[in-house]
Amino acid sequence: MNEVRDRIIARMKTLNLKQVDLVQATGLSKGTISKWLSGMNIPSNTALPRLAHVLQTTSEWLISGQETHQFEPVDVWDDETPLEDDEVEIKFFKDFRFACGAGNISEALESEGRKLRLSKITLRRLNIEYMNAVATTAEGDSMAPTIKDGDTIHIDTGRTTIKDGRIFAVCHGGLFKAKRLYNLPMGGIRIVSDNSVEFPEERLTAEEIQEQQFEIIGWIWQIASLERW
Repeated sequence: MNEVRDRIIARMKTLNLKQVDLVQATGLSKGTISKWLSGMNIPSNTALPRLAHVLQTTSEWLISGQETHQFEPVDVWDDETPLEDDEVEIKFFKDFRFACGAGNISEALESEGRKLRLSKITLRRLNIEYMNAVATTAEGDSMAPTIKDGDTIHIDTGRTTIKDGRIFAVCHGGLFKAKRLYNLPMGGIRIVSDNSVEFPEERLTAEEIQEQQFEIIGWIWQIASLERW
């Protein structure tokens, strides 16, 4: 039981959720949730799918920990698929490279028709407006092991002010990248890759930021990894 409790708590911490959020999202009583979190009980077969949905994982992983992935599979939905009560649709870019290359992110955001679904509670806990939430597929290994090639990254386009050490999605000279950013004096910026051996850090002055068409798309607030065979 304690292992199930530990996995529930781990996902709550990852998604910045509290007990009251689980109560509201699942429709279950505070007492029921408390028993799960204390290890006194485990979710029933009826409640388990609802809990897994809120925690963006699977029932199998919550119970056994042996699932091949810990995140909710990324599905692209069409306009005819009904939304759940606790869901919103966000834009999903299968490939953001072309948006950066075109040089007009706003137009790309407007024209993208593919969508993913997220829990309203997840966005609310992080103060992310759903209109600012987008997702895309990561490429390359410059941010490995934090972000692997093929991961789905979730971006808040409403947060473009640099907070030192946070990972941001950026366009740099027409290329889409995910990088850790740091402020430098006089409006400069440090651009850091987690895979620093193969991708040394870059430093741009305020003038170079303009010259090299460096643009911050938004803060990367979630990275969804799927294990591959």
